[in-house]
Amino acid sequence: MLQPLSTLLRTPVLILQMGKVGSSSLETTLSKQFHGSVLHAHAFSHLPYAQQRHIRWRRRLRLPVYVISPVREPVARNISAFFHNFQRDTGHDLAARPWTVAELTELFLRHFPHNDCLEWFDAYLRPALGIDVLSDPFPIEQKWNTYRNGSLRLLVYRTDLEPAHQLDIVSGFLGVKLDAWSFANRAADKPYAAIYQDFCASAALPEVYLKLMYQSRYCRRFWSEAEIAVLRER
Repeated sequence: MLQPLSTLLRTPVLILQMGKVGSSSLETTLSKQFHGSVLHAHAFSHLPYAQQRHIRWRRRLRLPVYVISPVREPVARNISAFFHNFQRDTGHDLAARPWTVAELTELFLRHFPHNDCLEWFDAYLRPALGIDVLSDPFPIEQKWNTYRNGSLRLLVYRTDLEPAHQLDIVSGFLGVKLDAWSFANRAADKPYAAIYQDFCASAALPEVYLKLMYQSRYCRRFWSEAEIAVLRER
């Protein structure tokens, strides 16, 4: 089906990111306050064909396309994704019975795809956009950066920035004024919020796992050695 000309001319913003980095809140916020179309996917190939074609068409005509990809430190991101996808990854129902932190830790280490977040930029973003984020410099003290490939503009920012600062960065990137966050899909609002918080506070993860995550190319691109030391200690 052909899209209306008014739709084709609307500047799109694509939220393209790994899961559990606050993208649902970003999508909800932009859908309410951004004048252009708002697209959202964990991989470019997951978008409907019409949306993929729209972005390719704009890039060929050198019309602007905005892409936003938040990043989160890998251990916190993996724990959040583990609880969100618990039944899919473990085959168990989280609500079926009480779980001890030790049981959940074993399931987490055994079943969760831990490397997905470490490999996401090379596997999904670089092939789709032609931007090698993990090789290009990233201003760690600033905690955000923009990249460009033709008419495509990419914003990467760390989710440990204060929410108000994140909103200011996204506002400046898109050239619009975003007034407030519309939060969605947060772990604190889920039925498993209590056990999730307990796990985060008391789970003892092996040193070899922490080393794998925090010494990864992904983590060292976005966090300083001093920050990583604090994360490992925590």
